[in-house]
Amino acid sequence: FPRDLHIERDFDVSIPEFRGDREQLIQATLNIVHNAAQALVERRAAGDAQITLRTRIARQVIFNKQWYRLALELHVIDNGPGVPSAIKDRIFYPLVSGREGGTGLGLTLAQTFVQQHHGVIECDSVPGRTDFKLLIPLP
Repeated sequence: FPRDLHIERDFDVSIPEFRGDREQLIQATLNIVHNAAQALVERRAAGDAQITLRTRIARQVIFNKQWYRLALELHVIDNGPGVPSAIKDRIFYPLVSGREGGTGLGLTLAQTFVQQHHGVIECDSVPGRTDFKLLIPLP
């Protein structure tokens, strides 16, 4: 990633190890981080571009209509312009992109990989802050 992009790491070291397809989970995370970095062009020019990677344990959580005692929460947070409201409801659909020249496949693949681990991706976005949260059940 570019030098003018600050990456903050805020990891919860108490998260237990779990089984999963390491390559798929890395690729899902990289796709989201890559999108965040591309959204920060103007912030990089201003010198205050930031992506935060944060992990937490979620307890007693419900997603995909199922209750889980524990889940991994992985947040990818950026301080970019936010997801355009015109596509906010469709960002996980194939070929939907808010960027000129974007393929619209990164988030679709990320969602597929996370779903294969019985997880979900949620997006909360307003101008100045976008938070993609990956939730994956833990044993």
